[in-house]
Amino acid sequence: MKSLWLVTALLAGFIVNFPVTANDDFNSGMDYARGLKGKDLDTFKSFKPADNLPDYSSSPDATKYYGGVQSTGVDLTSPGSNTLNSTEWGKAVTDSISKQPKDMVTADSPFLDNGRNAENNAETVFDPKLCESKEFEKSVFTNYVCDRDLQVQQYCTRTATISGHYEDTTEIKQVVIQSQGIAFASSDSGYTGTWTSPVSGRVVAASATYSWNKHLAFSNPNWFMRVTTPFGLISMDDDTGSPALNSGAKLTEGAKMAFSIRNRNNKPTVDSIWKSSNMRYNFSITLRVEIPSKKWVPDVVWSENCPFDKAEGSLTGTECTEPGGDKTVTVDGKPYTVHQDCWAYRDSYLTQSESEGTCGAYIHNPACNVINQKCVDQGDGACLHANITYSCETKTKGEGQVCGDELFCTDGSCVLDNNGKNDMFAKAASELAAVAAAGKDVAELNSNDVKIFTGKGVSCKKFAAGFSNCCKDSGWGQDVGLASCSSDEKALGKAKEKRLTVYVGEYCSKKVLGVCLEKKRGYCEFDSKLAQIIQQQGRSWQLGIGFGSGSSPDCRGITPEELQKIDFSKVDFSAFYDDLNSGSDIPADNNQMEKMKERMKAMFDQGSSH
Repeated sequence: MKSLWLVTALLAGFIVNFPVTANDDFNSGMDYARGLKGKDLDTFKSFKPADNLPDYSSSPDATKYYGGVQSTGVDLTSPGSNTLNSTEWGKAVTDSISKQPKDMVTADSPFLDNGRNAENNAETVFDPKLCESKEFEKSVFTNYVCDRDLQVQQYCTRTATISGHYEDTTEIKQVVIQSQGIAFASSDSGYTGTWTSPVSGRVVAASATYSWNKHLAFSNPNWFMRVTTPFGLISMDDDTGSPALNSGAKLTEGAKMAFSIRNRNNKPTVDSIWKSSNMRYNFSITLRVEIPSKKWVPDVVWSENCPFDKAEGSLTGTECTEPGGDKTVTVDGKPYTVHQDCWAYRDSYLTQSESEGTCGAYIHNPACNVINQKCVDQGDGACLHANITYSCETKTKGEGQVCGDELFCTDGSCVLDNNGKNDMFAKAASELAAVAAAGKDVAELNSNDVKIFTGKGVSCKKFAAGFSNCCKDSGWGQDVGLASCSSDEKALGKAKEKRLTVYVGEYCSKKVLGVCLEKKRGYCEFDSKLAQIIQQQGRSWQLGIGFGSGSSPDCRGITPEELQKIDFSKVDFSAFYDDLNSGSDIPADNNQMEKMKERMKAMFDQGSSH
């Protein structure tokens, strides 16, 4: 008690003597304390007890009382009493307790004078003439991590190209047969000649013309010719004529057709007459032949490219990416022009709606902004699920005394502001709770294969056609549209709302003829938020140890060696703070400071009453 009063009096005297430099010393002390933050673990790692502790032994006699992590404990009452009564240091402690005189403190003790002077002259610390009260406001930026489904907008392209096909058709071709092209000659069958057909087809019309020098015949019947053709008879009775012939004859390309010539007496003529230069016999046959052919017809063919199954999404829009107009192609030497209003389209499909996931509080907070986004699951080239880091701004207000150009913080808020956070107590308590929970896991194990924060693999179905989604992140208190979801899936939904799960991945669980009819999502579910936080941020994000695949989640526990590698100062425990505050009456930082002030005041009052 005397020592406490001595420290208080000395501190009060120090404030009286150094009012202006107190703030500098305070800031220096805080900077020094921050510099030591995080070095305690490094100090323990590098500490060598044998070099620093006299008579140190790595296997002291007391190790016989330790039974390992599975031990239920050893009663140390009897060994402790024996050691206290039988050892020299034990006897020294006992004698000190019984023989040490009580340290009495009275109101007139001289070492209290400085404290009384500080109390009586407190106004000199902040002279109104030199100092003035001032309120200040600063921004504090805190990072939070969460995860959610992203909106997936995917695209299909449709492109038109000109193709075509041949159709059966016919065409009319004109074939002319000249008498000079037929080699007539005398034979046993008469005066005959042959003509070779250049095409195949059906004769739809036939006509002939002829001419000769009739006036030189002098009505001699031997000079009047009758030409028999495959298409009919040509009677050369006049000096010129154009007789009609028969249609319907079938022509075959390359086939020879017979012609013969007789006179009016029906006797075969001879070369000396037919080929007489004076008579100038000549005939010509014109045929219109219907020939089978192929007609090329242009077609517009649409090709579609979709990197996903359209049945999984809904069409949200279509845009023309290649304006319409005329295009011309040439086939078999003939040009064809085709018109289209649009030659290419891009169709937009919404294949996954975005969810708030565990980011709802930050999405709706206008003071929060996304500073980092990391995709953790992809499908069809699109990011399905991502870890998001938000930076959220909060305003801190404080009071202080401005003396000259120095600000002296009077309510402690400067400490919180410089530290950048106002949840120092919650942060420390969360880390301690995590260690305690890990210890509880270890104590309950009965094997040497120690694993901490073990979870279980769970899944939910997500129909590809979009009719039902048993993997939704929220709204599980309402059963609208969830009739097809199992009780396990509903329990998983509640666990997701409580932030007890880690998303692992999505996979097709039912496929027919290459079409995915049902998808599922795999998760790891843990018993507490602490387990989820350490598993996700420690095991996965820091150590890079994954959780398997969506179809086979690996939710094993963390080994003690892995736990030692996790940097708890980089873990965001903010999701656990609500549970921490609701589970026990833990005072906020400001309340802690107020209670400390009250206790100090009570001690001063108690001292004054003596």
